[in-house]
Amino acid sequence: MHICAATATLPGLPLTEAIERIVAGIEEPLFGRLDHAHVQLCPQSRGQVDAAQCDSLRERWPDTRFRPHANLRVLPRLRVFDASSDPTAAAPLFKLVADVCARLGSPTYTLHAGYRANATLTQMIDNIRRLQDVFPCPVGVEGLYPDTGRGQLMDCWADYERVLLAGVPLAIDLSHLHIVARHEGRCDDLVRALLASPTTLEVHVSANDGRRDSHDLLSDEPWWWSLRDAINPDAVVFSEGNQLRHH
Repeated sequence: MHICAATATLPGLPLTEAIERIVAGIEEPLFGRLDHAHVQLCPQSRGQVDAAQCDSLRERWPDTRFRPHANLRVLPRLRVFDASSDPTAAAPLFKLVADVCARLGSPTYTLHAGYRANATLTQMIDNIRRLQDVFPCPVGVEGLYPDTGRGQLMDCWADYERVLLAGVPLAIDLSHLHIVARHEGRCDDLVRALLASPTTLEVHVSANDGRRDSHDLLSDEPWWWSLRDAINPDAVVFSEGNQLRHH
């Protein structure tokens, strides 16, 4: 399995420093050295991503494809938005992210499904489809997991199956599915279908204890390991394992 790095592997660092470390070479116990052919730009990195930053990234690393993710910091202060956000209220933020994608020549943009208090699953799917008209690249939704503190969309197998059947682009986070599996039991046939779907743009991997999304490094083969051969060959696999916690 060919694994690229997300800047979430180095949370809290300035974006440019995280990319420098990724390009210099970071490793995981299960995967070895992570690749930088694609780098996911995550909100865990410090610093605003504006036009000047985009131009600098492309100039410094012309061979790397940069893929913005979730509520990337496109304003001086972090703003939280996702696929459940009110489309009218979030429109200016999504326009800024779309501009970043255009400036970077990004092949995709992916964002989290969001919260049940903000939207139904049907509304969330509609929001994703509407964003396709705003962005210069495919927009994929990342499913979530059960959270007792705040109800999330795509937090159960039934939601994942429904979104898969809706045909919207996907980002499949296997660490999130590990939490779903702990709550509901494994559903390997559905996981295989999600991974293999031509609508799957990205696959995210890290480890956790099945209770919370702790972004640990993978050192042992997880239960989904035997399903990795099903991954859509056009999808990019990103590690989100926290490198700083283990050094």
